[in-house]
Amino acid sequence: MAIPLHYNDGQTALRRKALAEISGNDLVISDQVYRELARWPLDDIRYVDNAHRRPPIRLRLNNTDARITLNINDDGGWLTHKCPNLTKRDSGAVRWPTWVAAGILAAASIAGIFVFLLPAASSAIVGLVPPALEQNIGKAARDQLFQLFGRMRDTTRHIECTNPRAFGILQKRADELANLMETPFPVRVSVVRLPVANALALPGGEVVILSGLLDKAESGDEVIGVLAHEIAHVARRDPLQVSIKQTGATLMVSLIVGDVFGGAALGGLAANLIETGYSRDAEAAADFLAVTALNQLGLTALPLANFVARIEKETPLAGVVPSFLNTHPSGENRARDIRDLSQGVGRTMSGYEWDALRKICE
Repeated sequence: MAIPLHYNDGQTALRRKALAEISGNDLVISDQVYRELARWPLDDIRYVDNAHRRPPIRLRLNNTDARITLNINDDGGWLTHKCPNLTKRDSGAVRWPTWVAAGILAAASIAGIFVFLLPAASSAIVGLVPPALEQNIGKAARDQLFQLFGRMRDTTRHIECTNPRAFGILQKRADELANLMETPFPVRVSVVRLPVANALALPGGEVVILSGLLDKAESGDEVIGVLAHEIAHVARRDPLQVSIKQTGATLMVSLIVGDVFGGAALGGLAANLIETGYSRDAEAAADFLAVTALNQLGLTALPLANFVARIEKETPLAGVVPSFLNTHPSGENRARDIRDLSQGVGRTMSGYEWDALRKICE
């Protein structure tokens, strides 16, 4: 019996609905009218991420970028039990042990040389940091960030908004977007009581929305558009790259090796992620990825473009914490590009859901 799933051929960014069934020693992938698209030997099927084996299950073909994503209610048992090499490395692949990265970074810190070289090499270093370690960095940075926001409000009590019904609406959309963008780790959304129209992504899938964003937004579609943009940064691992550029060898060595100054380094990471944005190239790439995901869900990205254009006109370029557009370089060209990319027409939530979301901090 053919099983429905989603298929990427590895040659283009197109993600299509497909059918798959086992035939002999192969997995045969077909389109909706049973025309064969690909035939994968069962011996050559691998997990996309060995550490992530919860639904939705993602599998790939050995030594290629082709992959399939099973439906969220499919545990994959019909297929994975017949694939003997799911966790095997690709032929010729090199796995850098964490201790090698830690040793290099520690030596660089002692020598002092790589304090200057790390910013230029940040993209390469990100590839050496295991996703599990990045998640630990993100959780610690989130705690430091909440302490910082608490000091700004002269209180640490009730800084996080936790209305369960409203939070469920937000997290559901976040999970859908993260699944489509194939983030290397689950996305966890937090909403903080702070009257600033801002949102930011931390390393390891932590996304923080400030309540001022909900006050400034005119619809739930605008909020989800901003959320999609931040999740795109998560998928690209941009927050970790920014933190490496800004904090240098001290941060990375303290986090990986575990010295006593780790807490202070994390505080610097949290502050830097607020004060400094991404490059315009990173912003453009995140916009493209976010709008593509919204298109695949059939949702419009036009509200995101409208929000970008409106907040730029309304928000001055000064303040204790920068506005959304100060930390995310923008302009009319950016709003225009988002409009040009948008293809979906659906709304991200009903009026009832938007009303509930706006009350998340009550």
